[in-house]
Amino acid sequence: MPDAPGIPARKCISGFFSALIGVAIVLCLAIVVLPGTVFLAISNYLQIIAALSGALVLIGLWHRSSDQQVYLWAGAGLGLWGIANIGWYAMILLGMRDVVFPSIIDAGIIASIFTLVFALRKGFVRKPVARHITPGILAVSIVISVAVIGIAGLSPATLVTLIYFAACGILLITGLNSVPKESPMILCGVVIFALTFMIYPLRELFLSTNTILPVIGTFVVMGFSLIVLGLLQVRCRKSTA
Repeated sequence: MPDAPGIPARKCISGFFSALIGVAIVLCLAIVVLPGTVFLAISNYLQIIAALSGALVLIGLWHRSSDQQVYLWAGAGLGLWGIANIGWYAMILLGMRDVVFPSIIDAGIIASIFTLVFALRKGFVRKPVARHITPGILAVSIVISVAVIGIAGLSPATLVTLIYFAACGILLITGLNSVPKESPMILCGVVIFALTFMIYPLRELFLSTNTILPVIGTFVVMGFSLIVLGLLQVRCRKSTA
């Protein structure tokens, strides 16, 4: 890939994000033995590191190749998510767990999801997928969102949940329609990230005291790391804008 960093630098970057995936897997398994506050702290530090370091790497790639704007927009998506997560964790530390959802932080996270959607559309040529996949994803997203509203009633929290499902459904569909077959890591990262933020609002609504569900934070680390690793290796479409 001509516009990527030199081989030694690329190996270092790949090694770093591969290590993050390894640490996330170990941490995921350790949730049953670590105290909840310790797990949450380590998990959030890892998420912020993965998001902001990924943003820096991708924006650096864009700086080297400004005609491939997928790097800029993907980096912006990761950076925006990292900033939102810092805000989320700060509210937790300040004892504001009860007001963390829904809040302005969710606007930042949802915006980051749509920024990743835009990045994929900028970077790759649309490819056909099986006809039943798109309506299937939309149907599942709608059915779960309607069920949530039916169970919990219409409220800002359930409306934000609906928006999360819509955004993540669009991200899944865009990934399936755009990411080339030769880069399964990007698609895998997108799927992990999207599924995580379908689970997240359900946890906040119904299971905020559950001691196991914080494990989804490690999925974010894996998702972001896979997206960065995939973008390091695949050739993207040059921008025509």
